[in-house]
Amino acid sequence: MDNMSDHGLSGASIEELAAGFARDESLKGYRCLACGAAFEDGRVYAEGEALLLAERAAAAHVARSHGGAYALLKGLGDEAAGLPEVQGKVLDLLFEGKSDEEIAEALGGKSASTVRNHRFNLRRREAEARIFLAMMRLVDGRGAGAGRFLDYPAGMPARDERAAITEPEAAAVEAKYLAARPGQDGKPGLALASWPKRQKEKLVLLRRIAGLFEPGRRYAEPEVNALLMPVWDDYVTIRRYLIEYRFLDRKPDGSAYWVVGGGAAP
Repeated sequence: MDNMSDHGLSGASIEELAAGFARDESLKGYRCLACGAAFEDGRVYAEGEALLLAERAAAAHVARSHGGAYALLKGLGDEAAGLPEVQGKVLDLLFEGKSDEEIAEALGGKSASTVRNHRFNLRRREAEARIFLAMMRLVDGRGAGAGRFLDYPAGMPARDERAAITEPEAAAVEAKYLAARPGQDGKPGLALASWPKRQKEKLVLLRRIAGLFEPGRRYAEPEVNALLMPVWDDYVTIRRYLIEYRFLDRKPDGSAYWVVGGGAAP
């Protein structure tokens, strides 16, 4: 199942999450939250025998390539929505248009009243989530509170307190361990002064190093190595970490690498 990119997950509104694509003003168009596919205003896109403008083309792409926005959100796992397994199953069946009786049967012969209780609890969770989101927006609007945590790819392992770090804290980690240097083709590069032991600091650095790779581009392994060699002598370990923590993905034979959620087809 596809994973939404961290930009798509953290930056999208509820309406955009429910659509599977978001407005991207830098692009002057729309971008798929799962793979980063772009649809520019003013262009016409072929979808079967139809010709679609950007917004409708983005919607058609999400449906055709990713099974729809619901499938994308489910691909993050029920834990991403804070759902117990049984409530996640009920939600799936409701999305499929099943009746209470059909859901009860699918749950192993539960009663219709049990299903109605699950539906009530799901609606209660929705109401609680709306209030919580409004309160968090007010906290953010004051520029106070706990502060925003750095976001990571949705499929990354250890998305828990071991990865919780605020943006100012992450900037301090980068300042401690990273030094800028001239990169390839005039682009900025990075060099590590040392490699940290704490996982929280490693993840910050891996996130920054992953920024050396262009979303939507496929890299051969020698190209990956060429980008990572100036960063740290043990570039093989850095490459392995980028794969393990889902900043990069690759073909099983190592013939191609790409940014997760960056739009590159395997």
